[in-house]
Amino acid sequence: MGDNLEPQTMDKVTEAERSGQEMLTTQIPAYKAKVFEPRNLAFFFLIAFGVTWSGIGLIFLGILKYPTAIGAQNGSVSGIVAVLTGFGPTIAGFAMMAFTEGRSGVSALWRRFWNRNLTIPWLLVTLLFFPALALAVNLVSRQLDGQAYPILDFAEQPSMIIPIIPQFLVAFIFSGLAEEFGWRGYALPIMQARWNALISSLILGIIWAIWHIPAFFTPGAPLYQTDFWTWAPWLILESIVFTWIFNNTKGSVLAAALLHAMANTKIFWCCGSSIWHSYGVLLFMIVLIVFVFGAKNLVRGQPNIVTAIHP
Repeated sequence: MGDNLEPQTMDKVTEAERSGQEMLTTQIPAYKAKVFEPRNLAFFFLIAFGVTWSGIGLIFLGILKYPTAIGAQNGSVSGIVAVLTGFGPTIAGFAMMAFTEGRSGVSALWRRFWNRNLTIPWLLVTLLFFPALALAVNLVSRQLDGQAYPILDFAEQPSMIIPIIPQFLVAFIFSGLAEEFGWRGYALPIMQARWNALISSLILGIIWAIWHIPAFFTPGAPLYQTDFWTWAPWLILESIVFTWIFNNTKGSVLAAALLHAMANTKIFWCCGSSIWHSYGVLLFMIVLIVFVFGAKNLVRGQPNIVTAIHP
């Protein structure tokens, strides 16, 4: 009888091991949702666009006034409402988590900011990527244009280095925190449950660019009278960089917010006689990232496994 039981026991052990392996392989990386939820995603975009576009519409009609400087109009109800319109994506992200998962969902999204998965090496990458990009474009422009362009954006006014910190903090709050709980914290994980990281980045980048359109027609807005068709492709390409950082920090909203702030903080002078200097350098860096990390997850090796925030 012992001879008969041994194979059965071994079969049970083998089945248990196989079951355990299957459970491991079906665990969800931190930067992906468990399932693709198109209806929730559509409602998220509807709220994000609705909050921002309706607010900018009121600014455009003169009902609200867009703050042109820190302290200007900010103390009034008009100024506060105008500023809050930029928080559309973050408001939408928390609203959808509240509607679909209640308080636990809101807490889960908030924890993406405090998840302590932003390691020192990736913190440095996050803070230095866009300054390094601007410096590289500067050096390329110097060579191609034959001009001794200034290295620092404030080269003629050295005292301007002091306002860099306030500039960064303003960008962190009113760009990073205002948007990244929504774009990367909520939408990107759901999209990556359906498409690979590269495709998700491009789709989200297009939507992200479209979300900005009213700002191109709003007096006082930073993008007012900017050429949308030369600006939008840059933002779409930047979206790949954001996904790369987000995925490699296990879905850290803090990393995305810091990266967003650095993208809007000028340190090195840029960009020479042609916009293609900038696009060329950015494209080269993105091709390198995709080649090294792979288009599927933009993460090398095994993905970081933790429980996703979405059901």
